[in-house]
Amino acid sequence: MMMTANKAIDLATHILQQAAQAGWHPSRLDGVSLLRQDSNSPPTPVLHEASVVIVAQGCQRGYLGEQVLSVDPGHCLVVATPMQFECDTSLQQDEHLLALVIRIDPSLVDQLLRLMDDPPQHKTSGKPQGMLLCPMTPALQDAARRLLHSLQQEQESRVLGPGIVREILYRILLADAGQTLRALFARHGRLRQIQRSIEHIHRHYALPLSVALLAELAGMSSSAFHESFKAVTGYAPIQYLKNTRLHQARHLLLQDGHNISQAAYAVGYASPSQFSREFKRLFGLPPREEIQRLAMATDG
Repeated sequence: MMMTANKAIDLATHILQQAAQAGWHPSRLDGVSLLRQDSNSPPTPVLHEASVVIVAQGCQRGYLGEQVLSVDPGHCLVVATPMQFECDTSLQQDEHLLALVIRIDPSLVDQLLRLMDDPPQHKTSGKPQGMLLCPMTPALQDAARRLLHSLQQEQESRVLGPGIVREILYRILLADAGQTLRALFARHGRLRQIQRSIEHIHRHYALPLSVALLAELAGMSSSAFHESFKAVTGYAPIQYLKNTRLHQARHLLLQDGHNISQAAYAVGYASPSQFSREFKRLFGLPPREEIQRLAMATDG
């Protein structure tokens, strides 16, 4: 059973009460954020941390290769490992995009799996996936409603919030989408092997990293690693590394006040001109113009 219209309206009302204007809004609970967007947006490259995205109003689409994932009030998005993809927003008249975003804590998932006797078996294509949709069951929507309600009060968010986040992750582990999370914690599973290399990229993106090194970290041959990495993330390993550097550079330019050369060197580029060319190729604008666009969108 999908989320009913009344339940979606209830969730949307709670988010609107806590997100008075467009943008990202950290909540009282670490790892839980609210997102509000007031207009449509074209496909834009994003770097998304491992998280659960529950949409109460509007629709976001994620584009990864030929895969299109539509996240709406009937489906939440489970991003099992940091993923790079394009994302757009589609709103009806008088709608907002309203979403609850919960960061996936690996230690909490591991703890839950240790307590679960026999995780249910689901049919699978055999190919690991880094993100997929999960139906918003009545149990999930009720937990999301209670979490949003708890976030309105400091004491309730502190006392009740962590338990409700735990419940939401448990409900997802029981669903088809939970198979991806379970695979991440299978010590010798292929997805876990790829996860180790992704974690290394995000910790050391500014260093020279080769496919051979990343494959060694994953415990795989270079050819098998390349194929599996692309199956999980949608990108070849070196392209994923390059995109990670560019996303991190964009953050440095916007949030930390770096100039273009400083940002380029900080993320591992030896040439600011090459950095600017590849930045424009990914984001569609040169660094200076992209930062101006983002600054205007934030101010608006």
